[in-house]
Amino acid sequence: MNDVIEPAGEAHVFYSSKPRLIHMTVNIAIAPILLYLLGAWSLPPELPHYIVFAMTFLMALHYARQRWNAPRLVLDASGLTCGKFYPAEYIYRAVPSPRSITLTLLTEGQVKNKVVSLGWASREDCQVIQQLLGARFQREIPEDPSS
Repeated sequence: MNDVIEPAGEAHVFYSSKPRLIHMTVNIAIAPILLYLLGAWSLPPELPHYIVFAMTFLMALHYARQRWNAPRLVLDASGLTCGKFYPAEYIYRAVPSPRSITLTLLTEGQVKNKVVSLGWASREDCQVIQQLLGARFQREIPEDPSS
């Protein structure tokens, strides 16, 4: 878990919750079993069924391997990266929501709200992310956003 106090120049990096990642990987791997439960495939399994099981299992492993060590959210002095980069000078406000945070952005003279989902984070990381962003981005939006 990261500290709430942000020293100058330090980046806060958050990764996917390992239990959630394992849960999603298992869901992907066992998805073909639904075809048996729905009656679309007959028992006993045949060669095409085994091929689908193997391909789905490999897809699940690929999904987990991609996300195991890849950061999902990075907060540093330049801004916020969470799937997309949001420069710090464009972010005016960050409001916590259940399992997400709503960013108020000022881009091209327009005020926009962007909801960033934190469903991938653990409960503790979600709270820390909301505290960090809430403490850092609480600027007032200018009266005339075009200037």
